[in-house]
Amino acid sequence: MSAAVIDSLAELQLRRSAALADVRISTLDDVGEVGSTDMKPVRILVTIHEIESGYSNLIKNGLGLWVFYILHKYFRHRGIPCVLFLKSITFGERSQTKLDEMVRFIKRNKIDMLIPSDVTDTMFLSKHAAFFNPLVKMAVTNDLHIYETLEDKWDTYNFCLKGNIPTPKTEKLEDWEKAKSFPFFLKISSGTNGGRGVWFIKSQEQLDATIAEDGMKETLEEKNAILLAQQPTLGRIICSEVIYKHGVPRGFFFAESVQADDLAGVGNKYIKSSEKSEGHSHIKVELSDEQWEAVTEIFVNVGKATGYHGMIDIEFIVADKGNANAKEGSIWLLECNPRFSGDIHTTLSNPGFLDLYFDLINDRIDDDAPVINFSRGVDMKANFSQWNPTNFFVQNPKQVVHVRNWSKDATTAVVKGKKLQWIESGKSKEDTGDRELPRRKSVMLGSNRLPKSTAMAKMLELG
Repeated sequence: MSAAVIDSLAELQLRRSAALADVRISTLDDVGEVGSTDMKPVRILVTIHEIESGYSNLIKNGLGLWVFYILHKYFRHRGIPCVLFLKSITFGERSQTKLDEMVRFIKRNKIDMLIPSDVTDTMFLSKHAAFFNPLVKMAVTNDLHIYETLEDKWDTYNFCLKGNIPTPKTEKLEDWEKAKSFPFFLKISSGTNGGRGVWFIKSQEQLDATIAEDGMKETLEEKNAILLAQQPTLGRIICSEVIYKHGVPRGFFFAESVQADDLAGVGNKYIKSSEKSEGHSHIKVELSDEQWEAVTEIFVNVGKATGYHGMIDIEFIVADKGNANAKEGSIWLLECNPRFSGDIHTTLSNPGFLDLYFDLINDRIDDDAPVINFSRGVDMKANFSQWNPTNFFVQNPKQVVHVRNWSKDATTAVVKGKKLQWIESGKSKEDTGDRELPRRKSVMLGSNRLPKSTAMAKMLELG
């Protein structure tokens, strides 16, 4: 074998970073079998953002449903026997999740792992980490202030300034009726996800109309949030999912968003997606050596400053030509989301990424092993036709119907080579495909009695 070929193979397996040293390039050849029929099923509780009574905010705050669906696909693909539970942690005055009812649920269902999917439930578990750690395994930073800082866009901006991390100039928009200059990105500082709470504003008229939108003022008051004006740095949006072990990056996955101008719309496309859907949401990321060094240095700096433990979404922009205050190709940190990202589906392109996440939960990560890049050595899988979450929840309706009720134990299970639709009171129902349930079976929704599939579609605002 020639020296040139050897060097080429080495380059495929490792990429040097000044901040991270050698970074191993993971391929699908590295992803071995992990599931077996004699494995004891792992019992996992996935918590989600607060879902209101009546499910009026199911889509708006439904990131956790998407995460639950993706985790199910991961376990099924990997052949790992498991039983999945889905519950919302609520904070309303009339209905507030209590620690004792969570403990009863965890003990009654013999939960092994607890996985928060959104910011509010993650913050709840962080606040009560000393309470939950003896009961279940989880990967949560035991410092509530870190989540409060990273979730708030204004606090994150100041965090970046303090750490000399490049980020677009941002100001508080205290007098929106007299905005100084256009265009800019209008952002709500806290309490939003899925592209909601971000607008590209080009005029005072557009700004006035945006502020006047139904629910805007209520959202600001409810979330105790502020409006921000961010300097428009236009370019390629890079989403990076990073797994940290007590502040040290252990693995990451890059995906470039190709529909970043309408993230909320992309979310709706995934909700409605099926095998007939067209288009895709992300493509593979290619970074120059200079960009690679900038991004990996930011990974290290964020970890050192926060001691973060778990999965986080860090979004960058690679500046296009023509930005007034950004050199073409320069890297700028847009925001940090201390939770699962809506683009978590892209990581199924290399299931080794979620393997590493569960290694973190089980404390099985080798501290001496190199950091792993899970995206460079695989093809990107982000076509809308590859996903069908609506059919999944149509076939698992009790996960949604009982999501607020901690006294109900509806579950979804995966066994080697099979999918169990739900298990309750010792009974199970097997399902082998994404078929629609018989229409003669129905559930109650308000005062109307509807077929199960129709009721679930209506509940998901699709019917």
